[in-house]
Amino acid sequence: MKFYDFALSVLRLFCRVFFKYEVIGIENVPLEGNVIIAANHKSNLDPIFVASSMTTREVAAVAKKELFDHKILGFILKKLNTIPIDRENTGISTVKQILRAIKDGYVLGLFPEGTRVKGKEFGQAKAGLSLFASKGKANVVPISVISTYKLFSRVKIYIGEPIDMSQYFRAKLTNEDHERISEEIMQVIIKNYCEQADGIVDVEGIKYNA
Repeated sequence: MKFYDFALSVLRLFCRVFFKYEVIGIENVPLEGNVIIAANHKSNLDPIFVASSMTTREVAAVAKKELFDHKILGFILKKLNTIPIDRENTGISTVKQILRAIKDGYVLGLFPEGTRVKGKEFGQAKAGLSLFASKGKANVVPISVISTYKLFSRVKIYIGEPIDMSQYFRAKLTNEDHERISEEIMQVIIKNYCEQADGIVDVEGIKYNA
């Protein structure tokens, strides 16, 4: 058994034991082709919840480079296909590594907001999501992580329908274009978050444009 498969089995066990964990919409993740999964980010548990939901394809996730400063954690992250990224200054080599992961058949996993945004708020999506999707010729699957993150509480991972990005594959896009497109996807994530909340979290007052 690969380390990746072993680690994911442990994480899924963690989710089932300590939370009322459910995944809806796994059939929306294409079994082949270039794919990016994009989720909201409110807790350090989100990477575990999202990774555990991906039962049909192997994921290569993007994470802040600071996590790799810890030798043991950095070793584990590398074994889990995690790609370090400088959130303030993403270099060309990092972009190439990310695009190579997509080309090699991994599902790229990232959080468009770029950092955790707690409570009812959601952050503005960064340009990277659109950039990686257009350059990697990948469609985007929006994921809404719905939870209070309290032990033994419900965790709902809602996987939405793939968003066709093909119109952007050959387009010449500015950074402003990428920010706008990324934010449009983020709005879908928020919309699904609100519509699928099912009493798990309070969504009153949350607004979205999708």
